Amino acid sequence: MSLRPRWRAAFLLAVLLIAGAAAYKPLAGLIFAGRLLLAVRALASGSIGHSLPVQESKIRRRLGDRELTALLYRPTGSLPKSAVMVVPGISELGCYHPRLRALARTLADEGFLVLTPDIEMFRRFEVAREALEEFNFWFSQMQGLEGSEDVQRSGIIGISFSGTMALIAAASPELRAAFVMAIGPYQDLFRCARGWFAAGPVTAGEGYYPTRFYGKWILMRAALNMIDSKEEQQFLRDVLISLLLQRPVPAPSAALSPQARRWYQLAVMPENQTDAELSAAIEKRLAPLYRELSPDEAAAQIRCPVFLAHGAHDDLIPPVESLELHKRIRHATSYLLISPFLTHTHPLETSLTWREKRIAVWQMLAFFYHLARTAR
Repeated sequence: MSLRPRWRAAFLLAVLLIAGAAAYKPLAGLIFAGRLLLAVRALASGSIGHSLPVQESKIRRRLGDRELTALLYRPTGSLPKSAVMVVPGISELGCYHPRLRALARTLADEGFLVLTPDIEMFRRFEVAREALEEFNFWFSQMQGLEGSEDVQRSGIIGISFSGTMALIAAASPELRAAFVMAIGPYQDLFRCARGWFAAGPVTAGEGYYPTRFYGKWILMRAALNMIDSKEEQQFLRDVLISLLLQRPVPAPSAALSPQARRWYQLAVMPENQTDAELSAAIEKRLAPLYRELSPDEAAAQIRCPVFLAHGAHDDLIPPVESLELHKRIRHATSYLLISPFLTHTHPLETSLTWREKRIAVWQMLAFFYHLARTAR
């Protein structure tokens, strides 16, 4: 028996409403993914997001006898339902870096409550597992922040070294992270370090060093206690910090010991040279640290969705690191993006064909779509 016209119309309307409701989240995710893609393009072109209508404030909290600080970004006019903690990598500016602040503003403008902690250890170019204490502390603070009243899910985004630390932190069941995203993370510090210390073809112009030396200098700084003299330790620390900040490097004095002079030469030698014996000794000294900072156990245990994004031509941490991390994630959904549009420290210099650009755009859009459906 056929339906009467008015009931038929009501039935069709109900079907359309149900279909529309079912499609709303995928459609919203696609729109959000597109907006993120445009935002990434703007960031790559140098935009720092000052014109976005977001509220920014500095907050302070005590952890034991220390006062910690962070920057908080909130959308204007609405209470966010999702929050994200964005942790910078190892650099002197940390959460105050213009590009990181632009990313935070962009996410806040898209409706997220965004917290960017100031990890002082990273701004001193130090690496240690103790940084996880601050990751865990700040994540636990997010539910009590101004503007967090309606937050239903919180995730973590980490960049470079912090990407791997974010993965380790998110594997803790006590944290209850809704998702984690690692941008340019490492999987094996032994493999990374050997690449940073190795000799290779000349890629940088005269008077410049390759990007990978950034990793070498940070690890040399971590191993300075191998130097017998405290004064020479301090001198070499100043040398390494100057190199990391691209400042004039102090000249060695005639009184510098052979041991310290050898370290100095390793720090400043051209990229097609190395000191294999000293590099191996530094690896041996730092081996316990490398094992402490390994993400393998966390990758095997993590349960929340994982998003790994890496530059296809990353010259500091190669994309094989994210590929290997992706393989080790056994009990969680893991999304992997290796893109020529992502770089670690500077704009892409490799030209792409139209087909390569089209494929890269679609891959990035799909990745952001999955992120949008998970995070919002």
